[in-house]
Amino acid sequence: MRRISAAISAIVGTIVSVVTLPFRVLGRLLTPGRGRSRRGAA
Repeated sequence: MRRISAAISAIVGTIVSVVTLPFRVLGRLLTPGRGRSRRGAA
C-alpha cells in the first residue's frame, strides 16, 4: 500500500510540475513588467 501511495504522489508531483512550468513561462512572457505569479493553484 505504501508503495502505491508513494508512486501516485511522485506521478502527481511530476505532472503538476510539467503542467505548471509552461504556465509560468507564459505568465512571464505576457507580463514581463509585473512579477505576478499564482502559487498553490491546485
